[in-house]
Amino acid sequence: MIFEELIIHNFGIYKGRHQIALSPKSKNKPIILFGGFNGSGKTSFLDALQLTLYGKFARCSNRGNLGYDDYLRETINRHCPAKEGASLELTFSSYVDGELQTYQIKRFWRSVGKTIKEGMEVIHNGNIDPVMTEQWYEYVDEFIPLSISSLFFFDGEKIEALADPEGSADLIRTGITSLLGLDIVDKLSTDLNALLRTGINSSKKNKTKPRDQAATIKQETELQELKNRKKGLSTNLASTSTAIDNYSKEIKNLKSSYRSAGGELFDQREAMTSKLSGIEANIDHKESKLRKQAEGFAPLILVEELLWQSLNQADAESRGREIKQFLSKTDQRDSKLIKHLEKNRADPKSIKLLKDKLLVENNTQEKEIPKDFYIDTPAEAFSGLNPECFRESRLENRLVNEELAVLEEQRINAERNLSAVPEEATIADIQQQLSKRATTLMQEQAKHSILEDQLSRIKRQSEQAEIKLGNLKLSDNKNNFAAELDRNIIENVDSVKTILETFHQAMVKKHIKHLESLIFDSFISLIHKPKLVRRITIEPESYTLTLLDQQLNPTPSNRLSAGERQILAISILWGLAKASGRPLPAIIDTPLGRLDAKHRQQLIGNYFPKASHQVILLSTDQEIDKSYRNDLSKYIGREYHIEYQESLQTSTITEGYF
Repeated sequence: MIFEELIIHNFGIYKGRHQIALSPKSKNKPIILFGGFNGSGKTSFLDALQLTLYGKFARCSNRGNLGYDDYLRETINRHCPAKEGASLELTFSSYVDGELQTYQIKRFWRSVGKTIKEGMEVIHNGNIDPVMTEQWYEYVDEFIPLSISSLFFFDGEKIEALADPEGSADLIRTGITSLLGLDIVDKLSTDLNALLRTGINSSKKNKTKPRDQAATIKQETELQELKNRKKGLSTNLASTSTAIDNYSKEIKNLKSSYRSAGGELFDQREAMTSKLSGIEANIDHKESKLRKQAEGFAPLILVEELLWQSLNQADAESRGREIKQFLSKTDQRDSKLIKHLEKNRADPKSIKLLKDKLLVENNTQEKEIPKDFYIDTPAEAFSGLNPECFRESRLENRLVNEELAVLEEQRINAERNLSAVPEEATIADIQQQLSKRATTLMQEQAKHSILEDQLSRIKRQSEQAEIKLGNLKLSDNKNNFAAELDRNIIENVDSVKTILETFHQAMVKKHIKHLESLIFDSFISLIHKPKLVRRITIEPESYTLTLLDQQLNPTPSNRLSAGERQILAISILWGLAKASGRPLPAIIDTPLGRLDAKHRQQLIGNYFPKASHQVILLSTDQEIDKSYRNDLSKYIGREYHIEYQESLQTSTITEGYF
């Protein structure tokens, strides 16, 4: 399991939205280091993680005896607008059945008057999961059980108390019972004690009472009366059911006759008439459209070819008239020119060549003059006529005629259907019979429903009467049976408790040696005096932890220095975490506490890089200083600095250590 990201919004000392990436950048750099002065918000960060996961069951640092709603109200940043409230979002990933799954837990709450409105969502692989959201307190125990969360979320300043015999025994007892599932066995034993007390109290109360014969006879009489009434109702109900079946058959036959007589067509006559009217109106509309076309351009389609021929003749005649006018003018000009040349005694050959040339050109022009002039109409009279107009007119005309053909066919069909509708007198008798039978059927069905309700009520009363009679008859036997059952419980509870206790002790003894070894190995790897302890033992019944020196003599924990006791407490936590077999992140607030330099160096070199695949450290500059930070640098994947900004009235989280 890996914490990927935490988003804090208006929580505690954090005003506004703060988004922090938590995933290690590589397997070789599991440490995410947070640095901040006391009071900057390191512990609030740890509380935010736990509150997001465990909600009302979270073991937050400053909750004390506050109720959950009061605690939530206290956590809302006092500098933010009241309507905003606070929220936390934690994204983590975990392998489930060999596949990587992602989860995002969102908690949000705000103060509404004297109450707190809280909500949450669980987003699984990008989609809201309503089942996980509803049952999150059950699901979270599959990831990080609350009972062992203290093995992975802890405050270094408070950890020294765990090294005392009583503190370590409680921690080991809680840890080993949770890891082995023995808390279920202990709860079962508690439940057996409660069952034993209940059995004893019940035995005192269960005394045989004399049978009340009069009450039994009265109950038997009442039951018989109910049975007689039930029988009569059943008979009436059967008679009504038969009548309903008969009327239903008659109605079915009448409906068949009605259909055969054309009744269904008669029922549709208004719709059919309306349909025919619509078709005829549509036909009128289409015919009106054709008439409008006939009044306009459409008739010219009949003489389209003649129109184009006339247009060409008109163009030719217009050109011919222009040529005649031109030749008339050029003849006069040419005559004057030749006379001028002859008068001035020009070369006769040149004059002849000019006359021949002019004659050829005039003949060429005359050939373009049409032989016949019969249109006598200017070409402008044909303006507005073009092939596209004729094409569109023909297309529109064809479409309207096709639609008319379809409508005519629809009108014929509609008229044919209407002609098949029978006269009302033909089916009036059948309609009357159908109406009468339908009314009678409804009456019988209503009667049937009333009888069913009465019969159902009598059946319930009969069942209750039979139960009451049975209770009266078995009263003595019940008391005797209850007394016998109570005696069996009392006799067997003790033996079951003994078995559970034996099982509990056997499981503890089986695994206690392994836990001793894990705690001892952790302690030796962290203590700077490797010969201080030769062995660590745990007493299976009291869970008391004992340190044995090189001569195997007990070493009381109060003989250890404060630093050594803290190292022992960390070793217990580390050993239990190893025993859990769960790949969970480790989050440590005030990681070096009051340790001296030698013990700090042991934790820096041997614990923090190995505590988990993801280790989140929340430290002051006096704990992990520049020197220790340099020693840890090769294991650090991310670094953050937590600092309170007075001007912003919030703590901020920025990249980089102090």
